[in-house]
Amino acid sequence: MPSDPLSVAIQVATRLRDAADDVDANCGIAMLFDELDRIQPGHGWALAAKDKLAGAIRVIEQTGNRSPRLYNGIGTLGLAAWRLSRGGTRYQQVLAEVDRWVVDRAAADGRALLERPRGRAFHVFDVVSGLTGIGAYLLCRPSAASALEAVLTGLVAICAEQDGLPNWHATAETMSKASVTGRAFPDGMLNCGLAHGIPGPLALLSLAKDVSVPGQLDAIDSVATWLAAHRADDEWGPNWPAGFPLDLAPRLPAQNAWCYGSPGVANALWLAGEALDDDGFRKLAVETMAAVFRRPAEERYIDHSPGLCHGVAGLLMITLRFVRATGLFKVDADALARQLVTMYDPARRYGYEFLGDDGTFIEDRPEFLDGAAGVALALLAATTDQEPAWDRMLLLS
Repeated sequence: MPSDPLSVAIQVATRLRDAADDVDANCGIAMLFDELDRIQPGHGWALAAKDKLAGAIRVIEQTGNRSPRLYNGIGTLGLAAWRLSRGGTRYQQVLAEVDRWVVDRAAADGRALLERPRGRAFHVFDVVSGLTGIGAYLLCRPSAASALEAVLTGLVAICAEQDGLPNWHATAETMSKASVTGRAFPDGMLNCGLAHGIPGPLALLSLAKDVSVPGQLDAIDSVATWLAAHRADDEWGPNWPAGFPLDLAPRLPAQNAWCYGSPGVANALWLAGEALDDDGFRKLAVETMAAVFRRPAEERYIDHSPGLCHGVAGLLMITLRFVRATGLFKVDADALARQLVTMYDPARRYGYEFLGDDGTFIEDRPEFLDGAAGVALALLAATTDQEPAWDRMLLLS
């Protein structure tokens, strides 16, 4: 059984060669194979990556799915193709076709958000399905600067407040009563998760340093200030809930994951501090990560799933970004990588099992966000000095 991150990542990648066609899975696996080709050129990984990208294109053509969303949409293909393109020298036709479906739609959606920014559903502006995720792809495409400007302008609008309530609140009418958040916040909520809440737009606005729009820096400052003031600290330090009800009644902390909880918020606050050159936001981000690692592992509520979304790999990727930015938390990153190695089980189809939404374990998830491809990518990021630019899919870079 392999005992180091690189060996585990290679074993997982080998198993994923035969994973069934699916847009998210194929694109995640393609990025994994591309990372391995950068580490081990000449071992056939480049051709394997090309085949997986072609598989994603086949699924899109067969299903007619032209949604611009970053996950399970053509935006997924776009960001994967960008990563595989090696600075635009490959896959230019694929990227041009993605742009044809994404750019004008994104610009129109940005303008629509500007016209009606208040009380919208999460999926209108979030990372997974909304404008923030689409903006992550547009950041990779300098030729799409005008569309990105429209997206950023819409996101600036949702960062404003009216009558003491941020525009980015979700009303009860926009939330599914059957969803986890709908049951927890039946009267509406202010979502504090990176995946679906305001930390996602904060991260994108902060990363978009080369394309700025009126009010952008003020929006970054106001959202970061709001997050700094609205927390659910515990005995170990800064912490955040999944969100607040509209009356801002206190809530218990969320799990310490990428999707919800303090690591995702810390990432957004760090990026805000960088964009504004604000030591206060940077300091709070570092204090938040220090609190994550003071917290006993069982209090992080992520140790049963290895994935990027709400598991160990997501915390590892955020931690690695803090290692690169500050030099801190290297010991903690190494510990998380070892934890992922010990979670590897060769008896499982792809080496890992993942906790499903219904609380049961699923062992055949090959995809990026909460599957084996994402775990293997995180392991590679932990074991090499290579810049893991693919984590733009997570709004980490």
